[in-house]
Amino acid sequence: MKIAFWSEEKQVETAFHMALVACTSVLMYPITAAVVSGGYQNDSLEKNFLGHRNSVFGQQINPGYGRDGQALLAAEQQEYFLTSGLDFLLGKQKEALTEQVVKGNMHQVIKDKMYCLPGSRRGEQEWWREDALFTKLKQVLSAVEDYFDVVFVDCGARKDDIARNLLQEADVCVLNMDQESELIGDYYRNPPDIGGKIFFLVGNYFEDGLYSRKNLERIYRVDGHVLGAIPYNRQIREAGRFGRTGTEVTNYIGDGMKGKDVGFERELIRSAKLILQLAGAIA
Repeated sequence: MKIAFWSEEKQVETAFHMALVACTSVLMYPITAAVVSGGYQNDSLEKNFLGHRNSVFGQQINPGYGRDGQALLAAEQQEYFLTSGLDFLLGKQKEALTEQVVKGNMHQVIKDKMYCLPGSRRGEQEWWREDALFTKLKQVLSAVEDYFDVVFVDCGARKDDIARNLLQEADVCVLNMDQESELIGDYYRNPPDIGGKIFFLVGNYFEDGLYSRKNLERIYRVDGHVLGAIPYNRQIREAGRFGRTGTEVTNYIGDGMKGKDVGFERELIRSAKLILQLAGAIA
């Protein structure tokens, strides 16, 4: 089962909001989930769990240098970066993508429940879509889907062929937007080419804003079951910047309401539940 997050707009933190929904999903329900990027060298998603971009499974590295800090020759750099994560899996034949191999090249976010697949460490070039290794991305995503109940795919604001195919194949497409945007109206005026069901998610949400959930439902006549919100939460945002999204959400969910931003927790749980129900992952 595949749930793709996408936005018509840039700079609306689509990866961050997907990370929050994915973490909440596995904490609230008996399911396993993988979070992956729909791009090649996109660090927006993994930053939420691994922190600094130049890291391999949490180990800080510098471009052109190995884990021991020693400089790598130019000819050695490509081989070095193919030893783990997406690059390693792209180099494998389909029959070699066993559960052990796939999970062994992912970062465990929530023990036995949620994993993140780090993106490529190779530089993205103009020809990357035709790269012999990258053409196997679909094969890798299919293998990941075999070993998890739900795969959350961050498509960001990409409009390339890869993103379009992912949006066509997804069981649910979550359209991420800012509270003041006209994205819902744009969707109905000019529907994007999306194959699965649509869920509207308002990020950085303020309940007392002009376009509250109830007002959006009334203005656009949107069924409340396909419209969710994630309130602005400074503490969670800061945790995400330092790669601690999984830990911080775990501290929020299912441990009582005392001393917390109750509105944030309530809306996040509601959104995750509705998305999973729309996808058919839960009853």
